[in-house]
Amino acid sequence: MKKGTRAWLAAGAAALVLAAALLLLLRRRGPGFVPELLRRDDGRSGAVAEFIKVKLFFLSETSRYLQPVYREIEMPEAREELYRRFVSLLLAGDGAHIAPVPAGVQLRSLHYLAGRQMLLLDFSESLAGSFPGGTAAELEFIYYMVDNVCYNFREIKKVKFLIGGNESKSLAGHIDLERPFFPDFTWIQEP
Repeated sequence: MKKGTRAWLAAGAAALVLAAALLLLLRRRGPGFVPELLRRDDGRSGAVAEFIKVKLFFLSETSRYLQPVYREIEMPEAREELYRRFVSLLLAGDGAHIAPVPAGVQLRSLHYLAGRQMLLLDFSESLAGSFPGGTAAELEFIYYMVDNVCYNFREIKKVKFLIGGNESKSLAGHIDLERPFFPDFTWIQEP
């Protein structure tokens, strides 16, 4: 092979790798949503409460994408408590939409690891025991949690799942849970 041909092939391969990395980065970064901070006077005592307006995404019968719903969460003192309240909203679901979470699943604890930009979600053991199974169902649950959390809290870049305080191989035997998950915003439908 000629020297000039090798140089063109190397440049083309480098451009292809750069384009793929850029697409992957854009897919993971997602839209530029920033939760809105709201202040409300309670009208009686003159006290002002702060709320954060978040955008939750749920499944629906009419689309394969997660659909947006806005909610407000009263701002707690600790940031981890805000994450806990947010995840509780996800687990509770929304009457008009589908939350791909088995009945009875509870969040045992969560921890934000700032240095790793990772949120650890520790679910009750009932998650693995009552999971309906199948790769699609596991992926729906995983990306329902990961995309919602990472979309609303930009400081969180990945989510790791624990079950009963321990690492688990999978939810129902299909998707490897031993590694953290980065968001995949292709599951979300923006209006």
